[in-house]
Amino acid sequence: MKRWYLFLLFLPALWVAAQEPSATSGSHASQPTIHFLFNWPQGVPWESYSVSVPADGKASFNGTPHADGTNDTDPYQLDFSMTEANREKMFELAKKLNYFHGDLDSHLKHVAQTGKKTLQYQSPQVNGSATYNWSQNPDVKELTHIFDGIATTIEFGRKLAFQYRFDKLGMDDQLKQLESAQADHNVEELQILQPILHKIWKDPNLMNISRDSAHRLLLIIDAPPATSTPTPSPASQ
Repeated sequence: MKRWYLFLLFLPALWVAAQEPSATSGSHASQPTIHFLFNWPQGVPWESYSVSVPADGKASFNGTPHADGTNDTDPYQLDFSMTEANREKMFELAKKLNYFHGDLDSHLKHVAQTGKKTLQYQSPQVNGSATYNWSQNPDVKELTHIFDGIATTIEFGRKLAFQYRFDKLGMDDQLKQLESAQADHNVEELQILQPILHKIWKDPNLMNISRDSAHRLLLIIDAPPATSTPTPSPASQ
């Protein structure tokens, strides 16, 4: 009986440890994987987050949101399938950047603090890591923009799910912001939002304006990807 009591005492600690985001997931260890880590206590909407993209595209996100009107600061985790276009682009950029060996920061004194960012590459053959605040390198900028766009998309999903349950009247404004962000290319991996957008579109109790916005976004998700020149698979790296 005493052993069971001690085990139950340790359960909360074990659960917390299981929720801690990690850039070295065991499921990714056997294949080339790109990790992006962001940390900034003043960051909005995320104080910190990490995205891991293995060669097979089965990506994962772990983040801690900045406190907002909902006071929701619980860690947030999501697994998703990365689009082939972004996956190939990321590994191509990682190769161009020598798998993140070297200094990527601009070291310009007049650049404002935008958060600590770390790019990591891990594979059985190659390991590299570089940390920066802001970089002048266009390839670093492109990678950062993709990861930032993923975090933005996931934040929209979090808010839409909350509003669907508790604030349906405020959903229209959120969907307009999402459509604007998509038009300005500030969101990435929009298919992450497909379940909640489909739920909004099919809900007859919602205003038509919200349902129409959700439908337009779903059409964008379902549109065939633009053709591009095939690139070698990163799995051979």
